Amino acid sequence: MHTRTIVDPRYGAKLTGKTGNTTVGVMYANDEAPGNVDDTGASAFGHSAQTFVGRVRYDLYAESFVGATYTNREFLDSHSRVAGLDSRFRLGDTHELGMLAFGTQHRDLDGLEASGHMVNANIRKTGRNLRYLLAWYSLSPDFKTDVGFVRRTDQRFGYSEVAYRWWPESWIISWGPRVRYTRSYNFDGILEDEQASAGFNVAFADSINASAEVNRDMERFGGIDFFKTRYQFFTSVSKIRQFSFGVGGNGGDQIFFDPEQPYLGHDTGWRVFLNLRPVPRLESRINVDTNRFIDVRNSDQLVFDVNIFRALTTYQFTDRFLLRNISEYNSFDQRLSLNLLFTYRVNAGTAFYIGYDDRYQQADHIMRDLDGNGIDDRFFQSTALRRTNRAFFTKLQYLFRY
Repeated sequence: MHTRTIVDPRYGAKLTGKTGNTTVGVMYANDEAPGNVDDTGASAFGHSAQTFVGRVRYDLYAESFVGATYTNREFLDSHSRVAGLDSRFRLGDTHELGMLAFGTQHRDLDGLEASGHMVNANIRKTGRNLRYLLAWYSLSPDFKTDVGFVRRTDQRFGYSEVAYRWWPESWIISWGPRVRYTRSYNFDGILEDEQASAGFNVAFADSINASAEVNRDMERFGGIDFFKTRYQFFTSVSKIRQFSFGVGGNGGDQIFFDPEQPYLGHDTGWRVFLNLRPVPRLESRINVDTNRFIDVRNSDQLVFDVNIFRALTTYQFTDRFLLRNISEYNSFDQRLSLNLLFTYRVNAGTAFYIGYDDRYQQADHIMRDLDGNGIDDRFFQSTALRRTNRAFFTKLQYLFRY
């Protein structure tokens, strides 16, 4: 279930509850968005989509259940239905088994029908020293849902991971290696992705952590098998509550995903975060992410260099009244966004929100966005930031108890 598939609800309702070991949730929405078209003669004009979601779960024993889910979206003569079962079983103190199976029925506005399926099984061990995970799933090419979100179909994927951890509990609290291996095929039997990796984690005293990993990958794109060697590492320090930080990097071979002429280049990236809490009511988190890609075929020519800066700050005036600010700048498309949100919370389910959102972009980039074929830069050379969006909004959320 992906709630953003419901874009412009005219009305709707949601009901959740639990009785004994059975938990039930249902939701219905009448969405006007599909009928919001400019052509008054179009068959979709003025019509709404009907979305229904149902979920039931029965708890068997501690951390174990069986459940069923059904979703349906209907618009004119089209429909998108998903139904399936899922389960999780706790086996002893350290093992867990999970299984699920879902099927889909889809008919579009042209009357074309398709049906698909997804199955998944995994077993996991989470011991103090040894842990491992074995998982497999299959997602057919015709698996379609208008209510959920599916990143990728036509995939048979296997995943395995084993890790071991020692606990000296001195200046090194714990440390250990891990290995991972994955393979992904499509339904025609073609190997599309393969990854083998090895790494380790170390937890030091005073809340200092470090990790590193090396990968050897095969990724298929545009009918070409690309073989990549990549690395990454990360270190964080959280010794005191008022201050914590972390720094990490990644790099190695990477594909430039050009649909016509993909090639293998080299990229490097850095990630830095800083948490500040000078007083109990004020907290700020600053993140910096960078990515630099070069074309090794052409004398290490720079293809792009992107920096993203993001700051999230909250101030708790009282136990009920909160101010939050999010600021972000993206150097690739020269975008700046600012967001303020005031929240007054009456209880866990009842709150009132007031928000303000402001978006800016460098002027010459705005003109390029409006015309995909580009505009002569001689006429639009300004590097000043100009406002592209501004919004003010309120929201009231009320929890009814009975």
